[in-house]
Amino acid sequence: MPSRQLKAGIPVSLSGQFQVQGRQALAGLQAWARDVNASGGVWVRGLGERLTVTVRHYDDGSRSDLARRATQRLISEDKVDLLFGPYSSVLTRAAAEVASGNDCLLWNQGGASDAIHRQGNRWVVGILSPASEYLAGLPPLVRQSDPRACRLAIIRAATGAFPQAVSDGMEKQALAMGFELVIKREFDPAITDFADILDAVEQARPDLLLGVGRIQNDLLLARQIAQRGCTFGAVAVVAAPIQQFKTHLSAATEGFLGPSQWEFTARQPVPVPVEDGSPDYGPTSEQVLASLGASGAEVDYPLVQAYAAGLVAQRCVEEAGGLEPQALREAAVSLDFSTFYGRFRIDPSTGRQIGRSPLIVQWQQGRKVVVWPPGQSQGSLIYPWAGLGPGPAGPGPAAVSR
Repeated sequence: MPSRQLKAGIPVSLSGQFQVQGRQALAGLQAWARDVNASGGVWVRGLGERLTVTVRHYDDGSRSDLARRATQRLISEDKVDLLFGPYSSVLTRAAAEVASGNDCLLWNQGGASDAIHRQGNRWVVGILSPASEYLAGLPPLVRQSDPRACRLAIIRAATGAFPQAVSDGMEKQALAMGFELVIKREFDPAITDFADILDAVEQARPDLLLGVGRIQNDLLLARQIAQRGCTFGAVAVVAAPIQQFKTHLSAATEGFLGPSQWEFTARQPVPVPVEDGSPDYGPTSEQVLASLGASGAEVDYPLVQAYAAGLVAQRCVEEAGGLEPQALREAAVSLDFSTFYGRFRIDPSTGRQIGRSPLIVQWQQGRKVVVWPPGQSQGSLIYPWAGLGPGPAGPGPAAVSR
């Protein structure tokens, strides 16, 4: 009689506005399962055997109601052992509500909104740094380059927990440092022209400008800023580090800043330094990228973070010695370790990721350069912002989730 399998499940956007990222997240999780199975499976001490992994998934259509339905189906019908969240904060919140109602642990690989890890929701384990921290390092970075910088402008989508969390986190840090909020404009995510908003921003002459909305909003805003030839102190657009941004803007990416959960070329802080720089659990970055590339999908951040979520869940299964949700959560709370994706450590009360901080990257001469935090920076911030001309393509994917 064949051994039972370890069933992993994920509600995933195969259609709708998040389908590009959803398909990538699924491919990342499947790549992790393929690599685990090639190594013999996940060791479950309580069963005394290794289990091979199978991945179940249902299309959530990029809709909250369908994400809830798919999550419930995975729990009730498929009886998955490991439940992974979908891409996007809004869908992850829907899935988390269902998981919590069923006392099922959700491995949050695709939603960065702080609201997902609200106090009292003990059935979510965060893989990503929370959105409120995405650009908290930007005001000190700008002030480091220009001690006189003091004028802040924010352009954000009027709806969505993610844009609000990112902008509120950076605004709070900037105001604490003495910045003045000279303009703050919200827009309908269906916007097709930022001309009027940019007219007002140009008049305000900010030293630091942040733009955040849906990915398509970010791409349109950045393109219109570049086309205008605007000169600001520093310009951050949350989508700037992703491959779509480079493909969409080409040479016009120069000077733009953005947050990244992970960069292939960046050194990742770990709990216990390892002499050769390798993680203390799982494959190296090079091995993961080789595996993801073999899947035929374009290697971008949703693949990377979904693969990382699989590794974290695997490590917790090994620590717990079984597959019971409560035991897995206790293991997640107790562990402090590193994978290729960086350090994993969560807040015991909320499941919020506290072991790592986002990077800030800037497009310089056609490649992404890590400019914050100081211990991981690869170069200095180019300030004031201006289009600097084309250059060679940068290495590796960025990881920044919504």
